[in-house]
Amino acid sequence: MADTWNVTAAYDKQSYVKGDPIKVTINGGLTQTGGTPGQSGTLTLTVTAGGSTTTITVPATIVTSPTTTTQPAHLTGIVDTSNRVWTIAADGLSATSIA
Repeated sequence: MADTWNVTAAYDKQSYVKGDPIKVTINGGLTQTGGTPGQSGTLTLTVTAGGSTTTITVPATIVTSPTTTTQPAHLTGIVDTSNRVWTIAADGLSATSIA
């Protein structure tokens, strides 16, 4: 499977005054693509030309059932270099702290 992340994050304001609540929200998720491998059967073909008939064999080939799954992203942790304590919302889509 191949993973493609498409997650963005943004603050609720451009700047804060000390003591203001800060909120950061994420949007997006993960798309996983892959497939279930399988194969076709071997073929035996009958061909005719100029009044003669013969058979030829075509070997099996790979047949894949492609799948795509999209899952929403959720915050599970925050590391803040300014040592603020963050609280992640129950839905995992945002976090808050104090400026």
